[in-house]
Amino acid sequence: MSRAGGQAFLGLLLATAAAAADASGCSVQKGLYDEWLALSKRGANPRKVLTLLGGTNSTLPDSAKEQTIGEAYRTFFQCLSDTAGQKDEKAVQPFCEEAAGDRLASLVCQTVLYVKDGRTGSKEFVDALPAGKKGVEMIWDLEAIAGLEQKQPAAIFLPKGPAYKLIDELFVLVLDGKETAAAKYFNISGSAPEAGARHMDEQIKVLLLESPAVVIKEWAVVRQYLPKIKKLLAEIAGSLPRADLNKMRQGVAGFCTMDNLDCPEIRKTFGRPE
Repeated sequence: MSRAGGQAFLGLLLATAAAAADASGCSVQKGLYDEWLALSKRGANPRKVLTLLGGTNSTLPDSAKEQTIGEAYRTFFQCLSDTAGQKDEKAVQPFCEEAAGDRLASLVCQTVLYVKDGRTGSKEFVDALPAGKKGVEMIWDLEAIAGLEQKQPAAIFLPKGPAYKLIDELFVLVLDGKETAAAKYFNISGSAPEAGARHMDEQIKVLLLESPAVVIKEWAVVRQYLPKIKKLLAEIAGSLPRADLNKMRQGVAGFCTMDNLDCPEIRKTFGRPE
């Protein structure tokens, strides 16, 4: 397709997308994420190049259709954010039902719905998060899609965008010890790109320092990431005053009961208090 033809095609698609948005509110085409994924895999700009995390110097996608898909999603995200700003607590729900046909749109909508409803539906929010390595790549794809040609995210996703918003909300549930939250969180951390990994590592340090009961309760999950945990504990040990480090170890020892068969390994990992 010629450059002029490509621009005309893009303009037509954008106009069509805008008209559809005006007609149906917050909506995206069914299976749009799968279409974007197929394009990103076979195109000149694979997902890793598209990622805009940490202000990396990525280029825009060459494909007019890829650009249009990104624009459709950003329009959808902005619409959700604007709707969530309204007083009606149920205003977002119909859009989430419509978005169920697209994996990425549905995930974002469930996150907005969770925040909008006063964070009362934590189980539904956690259940909506993908499982497995392949599934969680969608979260980092989300950051790439939301970041293209956009100076700042929609208000509800401030300050860093929808992927970070989702992760931050999930981390609070990890600290609260909500069922399966830790498994979903660490699964996401295992596939994080560099900037995302730094963000999550700092949160995991907070978990290790402030929530020993949760660490012990979720040890079956945490031990799967033992090299990372040991690395972060070494960083903590190198930066904390001795008294604070000892306090962390005492907290772990205090929550470790005699009948917990994992506790010898946990105490060895954290170090014994003085």
